[in-house]
Amino acid sequence: MKNFKKKLAIVGILSLLSISTIATSCSSDDSTNYEQPTSGSIDAAVGTYKGKLRSSYLDQYEYFDAVVIVTKVDNQHLKVEAKSGEAYSSVTAKVFKVENSYNNNINNVDGILEGYFWYTAEVKTLELGTNQQAETDINFLFDGTKQ
Repeated sequence: MKNFKKKLAIVGILSLLSISTIATSCSSDDSTNYEQPTSGSIDAAVGTYKGKLRSSYLDQYEYFDAVVIVTKVDNQHLKVEAKSGEAYSSVTAKVFKVENSYNNNINNVDGILEGYFWYTAEVKTLELGTNQQAETDINFLFDGTKQ
């Protein structure tokens, strides 16, 4: 009787191990079914902004009520340029590689050399700064509201 109980216990343990192995090996592999999240549209940042433009390369350091225009180049790039015909229009236009991030905010991807771009969807504001990448570049900072 003692031998029978021992054999039954061993068979029970082996059965439990076998079922556990089968259950875990037959489960679907989540990594092969995982879909990369699709990035949202960057269209919300396209438009005309009015605010403060600053640059140490211009005759006047600060321009209030400055107008900056953001246009879409493609699904990952936005072009920023100052309104033509203004005292500050000589600042260098830049193209930023951007992405739609948390809460539909649109910001530059990490590591770009053009500067920084941050559109906050909730309040429709734009903060940006450009870096001088050529001797003739006129870099600038801008903070404004979408019109």
